[in-house]
Amino acid sequence: MTDTMQSVGRGLRMVSGFYGILMIILGAAALALPVVTTLATVLVIGICLIAGGAVGLFASFQEKSGNGRWLNVLWSLLAIGLGIWMVAQPGVGAVSLTLLLGAVLVARGITGIMLALDSSFGQARIWLGIGGLLSLILGGMVLFNLMDMVGWTIGTFVGIDFLVTGVTILLASMMGPRASA
Repeated sequence: MTDTMQSVGRGLRMVSGFYGILMIILGAAALALPVVTTLATVLVIGICLIAGGAVGLFASFQEKSGNGRWLNVLWSLLAIGLGIWMVAQPGVGAVSLTLLLGAVLVARGITGIMLALDSSFGQARIWLGIGGLLSLILGGMVLFNLMDMVGWTIGTFVGIDFLVTGVTILLASMMGPRASA
């Protein structure tokens, strides 16, 4: 039985390693073509909104009755409409997502700075403050240069995320517990 477990462990590590390499390649490609990645991300989000809205609409009509049924129908229709709009107009969808990203970064920055002012965080306050300040600066850069940054911001963030994820998974697969042969 232990031979089987060791074989499975080696197989999982190998698959994880290949997955990590694939993520590194996709991350590098996304960084090389951030505008294409931005548009692809908008399309994927739009398709997910359409699918999620359709599932929500179907689920709403499967309920017998209830106070939330019509609210679920409205939210589902909103998701479908937003998804169709993003698929039909990916450039406008990219502007919307970039604006949302900028707003989230600003909110995160303000939160980090406020937490840094709380003495209960001790020595971690400096890191909370630095992280908050960096998020605030990034968010401000995105919001104040929105039209200049629309094409590449989302694609660059996706590329960096894929690259970091790929390196992390590859390193974890290489450094994981070794199966003894």
